[in-house]
Amino acid sequence: MDKYLDGTWEEFEEWIREKIGSDFHWCVRPSDTATNREMVATLVLNDIKRNNGVFPAKNTFIEKAQKR
Repeated sequence: MDKYLDGTWEEFEEWIREKIGSDFHWCVRPSDTATNREMVATLVLNDIKRNNGVFPAKNTFIEKAQKR
């Protein structure tokens, strides 16, 4: 989990893709700070936990991309 704090923004977005199992779009793209990364990561992990291991279609910051 430390990788998303120390890596590039692209690595952070890849961490999100891995966690949610999908590509995604930002609903609200936060500025790139350690605090914002921690907040987004916590929301993602909590949403997965509350939804029985599956990320919902959308949360405050991100929305899963539609499959074509």
